[in-house]
Amino acid sequence: MASGTSPIHDSATKWPAFPGWADAVIQREGWRARPVRGLSQVLVSGDYRDALARHAPAATEVGLWSVAAGEPVAARIARDRVLLVASNPLDLPSGWQGGWAASPAGDAWFVADVDGPAMAGLIREGTAADLDASSPSAAILFAGVRTILYRRAEQHARLHVEAPFGPYLWRWLEARAD
Repeated sequence: MASGTSPIHDSATKWPAFPGWADAVIQREGWRARPVRGLSQVLVSGDYRDALARHAPAATEVGLWSVAAGEPVAARIARDRVLLVASNPLDLPSGWQGGWAASPAGDAWFVADVDGPAMAGLIREGTAADLDASSPSAAILFAGVRTILYRRAEQHARLHVEAPFGPYLWRWLEARAD
């Protein structure tokens, strides 16, 4: 150990480096996973419906296991909170706006898409939640970590986990057998 370096502050021994997500793909019998990079993600708290009406009127609000075919997607994560997600930059002013607040969160969440005919079985393996019961909130525990889960199509799930858990989720997916 270098002089003056504390093992407590040596991040290389505590946290593994993030993988190079650009070319990452997991391919298994019946499903495929890939990271989704470059999404605009904004956490909206408070009167999120007012924020959406003013700045993202085309947003589709989704809960657990809901299918959101269009964009932007407003994934509900609490009674008064959504994660607004889109491929293109979202036009929401940051900070407190009277009845709601918006916080840019593009780098706060790691996003993975899982698709294919066996996708539903894989997702059910990772959670104890009854996906068929539905819920207005898309937030669940998946593979032991807080996850936002909804679908982009019938056989296409999208998972958002807090960015530090991205490598863990990816490893969990890699460990699934063919």
